[in-house]
Amino acid sequence: MGYCIKMPKLEQGMQQGILIAWLVDLGAEVSEGDPIAEIESEKTSTDIDAREDGVLRQIYVEPGETVSPGTTLGIIATPDESIEELEESVDAEAVKTAAEAGEKTTDRETATRRTTREAESETGVRRATDKAESDDETEHTESEKKRAPTKVSPAARRRAEELGVDLGTVQGTGPDGAVISEDIERSIERAGEATMDARQRAEELGIDLASVDGTGPRGAVTVADVETGSDGVRERRELTGMRRTIADRLGRSHREAPHVTVHREIDVEELIKAVDVADRYADVDVSVTDLLLLAVSATLADHPEFNGTFEEDIHTIYHDQHIGVAVDIEGGLVTPVVENVDSVSLDELVSRRQSLTQKVLDGDYTGDDITGGTFTVSNLGVFGVDSFTPIINPPEVAILGVDRISEEPVPDGNGFEFRRHMGFDLSFDHRVVDGADAAKFLATLAEHVRDPLPLLLERV
Repeated sequence: MGYCIKMPKLEQGMQQGILIAWLVDLGAEVSEGDPIAEIESEKTSTDIDAREDGVLRQIYVEPGETVSPGTTLGIIATPDESIEELEESVDAEAVKTAAEAGEKTTDRETATRRTTREAESETGVRRATDKAESDDETEHTESEKKRAPTKVSPAARRRAEELGVDLGTVQGTGPDGAVISEDIERSIERAGEATMDARQRAEELGIDLASVDGTGPRGAVTVADVETGSDGVRERRELTGMRRTIADRLGRSHREAPHVTVHREIDVEELIKAVDVADRYADVDVSVTDLLLLAVSATLADHPEFNGTFEEDIHTIYHDQHIGVAVDIEGGLVTPVVENVDSVSLDELVSRRQSLTQKVLDGDYTGDDITGGTFTVSNLGVFGVDSFTPIINPPEVAILGVDRISEEPVPDGNGFEFRRHMGFDLSFDHRVVDGADAAKFLATLAEHVRDPLPLLLERV
């Protein structure tokens, strides 16, 4: 029986996902369990596997497009099976989405679709059409809107923006006259040495096009090339994939949650000594991070309001402590969640943290590894950072930043001795907890960090 391929919700609080690539062609046969599409969220990338045998009959979303969880990406069904009901459900989904966005939509044309027959007649070229009304049209003048083609694929729209191509000058060759990426590339070729917008921009800036190196198709000069040549910019990088989603998510967190950060320096001399003690009794290699997690766990037990989430005006406080430990990888920070930190032995805690960290570094982690967190720890001390303002990982209530270890002179009765200290930065959502609560949290944390042996006796 045929079914719609949906964008899954990979993690708690996920708002958008990106279709990275289709792993099978339209019209291709797939077997149950075969990977059919690669997707990415802010924190992870994964494959969508086929639920049953069939054929990829429809594709609604093109690689690079960002959609919300639950959006239909395509349809899989047997070759002779009717998919009319499935198509109608996609149409209804598109109408609902458009209505929620305040747009006017009509019948089946609101849902972009491609059939196997169309794919065969177009020699496998993927079809992707888009609604004429788009949010970014507000950036254009009314005359530009009138010149713009009725249908433009999302990929073509992005390519036109990248190259500075006026869509009103492009003749579409896609289905129903839609403009596709190939049309944008051809318009560059016809434009010769520079796009029309690049020529106009060069005139505005007084730039000689002969002095500008083109990076567009066939060496064509684009608007970006002209602007780069005019201001000495070395490179302009568009945020894509995971990095773009991180920016959107954390930007939203910072805008919506009133962030306040409190800082405290804590003596960690005994904590570091305790690492050696733990190593003698544990079956695994214990690190300062592991003992910090024990101290954070004990602190959360005394201040449970920080072990929770805040969504839709509801502050949810949890019994179990699922603590995220941020790991730096290429493209951004990923935060695998160590579950049940409050109830496992030290050996189990260390094993879980090390295993999750390695999975992230190897790129083998899944959505389950990074969801369900109730509190987060982010350590930038390993990079020599003295203090910073960590941004809360929504929908959590707080995040603890860990700074570098430094030595400071401390009076000892006979003069001074140098002792090691570490800075801690607690960012919290001021809608849920107050500064006094945060100060008490750090005071309790300081007690456990300065005297960690009782924590070890409970967990070893």
